[in-house]
Amino acid sequence: MASTGKAGALTPEERAERERARAEREARIRDKNNRMGVTVFQGSWIMVFVCLIIVNLQMRFSPGWLVEGAQLPDLLMPTVATVLLVLSSVLGHVALNAVKADRVTVFLTRWRAALALGAIFFVMMMQQFFAVDLNDGQFASVYRLMIGYHALHALAIGYMMLQVYRYGVAKRYHAQNNWSVEATVRLWDFVTVAWLMFYVVLYLV
Repeated sequence: MASTGKAGALTPEERAERERARAEREARIRDKNNRMGVTVFQGSWIMVFVCLIIVNLQMRFSPGWLVEGAQLPDLLMPTVATVLLVLSSVLGHVALNAVKADRVTVFLTRWRAALALGAIFFVMMMQQFFAVDLNDGQFASVYRLMIGYHALHALAIGYMMLQVYRYGVAKRYHAQNNWSVEATVRLWDFVTVAWLMFYVVLYLV
């Protein structure tokens, strides 16, 4: 019988299997930590948006909130922009599922559509930013503050989406490497949820 070396020594196959198991375990821990980090970041970030909503609601009862004859923003464009943003977020999830299934072509197509809809949303909200007259009272100032603050976040994460698309074209993402895609989708979800809250307060309440 051929000797396998010292008693208890691992064969090359066993060592390779242990290495694979260790790498998979470390990958699971890393993904768990990444997701927890993004969740904590989103939770702390959303509080700023909640504070802006509270400020808006409180100032409505102060003198000078809205001057007589002030023109309130039209509801149509913000509603269309909101629908486009929600569709963009949905397409982001479709793209993420596609890359996890190694359907890279579908991922790129859906991601490009999500990016385009996000860009249209941003342009429409910039139009809304200038749709109010600052002479119309505190309402106009708070309105621009909320729109502008959200737009800055949408622009920053939109840039991340553009970078993901560039790296996707370079074929960096696949079933085993897609964390950047997932993180960006989750941050874009944050932009969507934050805007839905703003939309209710700015246009419906």
